[in-house]
Amino acid sequence: MTETVSYLPSMGRLLYSLSDSACALAEEFLRPHDISLAQWVVLSALWGQDCLSVSALAEYSGKKTAALSRLLDRMESRGLVTRVSVVGDKRSVNIHLTKEGQELSHLIGMYKHVNGILLSDFSEEEQQQLFPMLERMLKNANGLAASS
Repeated sequence: MTETVSYLPSMGRLLYSLSDSACALAEEFLRPHDISLAQWVVLSALWGQDCLSVSALAEYSGKKTAALSRLLDRMESRGLVTRVSVVGDKRSVNIHLTKEGQELSHLIGMYKHVNGILLSDFSEEEQQQLFPMLERMLKNANGLAASS
């Protein structure tokens, strides 16, 4: 006899599991190119606009500056990005793509691949409704966290 678990309608549990599965799909797609999902997130921002500040990349990636700095160290050692100090402000650093980082720009569509799998049985209307709802949920969570 198979045991059945009755799940609580927990948004957190469901989103955590979904996030874990989506990240696994992304990592699988990126593995042959020897970049991680965290590196792809940084690269995707720079493919859209080269020369971004560390703080802009931290906001875009959702990473704390210290964690992002370690990630950028690894990316710089691989030759994907370079750091350039801002003239007149020794504390500020901008991040630039290298030629090697630019050559990976064909991977920009990775999110479409993952979305296609996750949304394969959703209608166009459902897909158009889903993203604004998820963004509202994130805004609600961030607003509550900011006020705490």
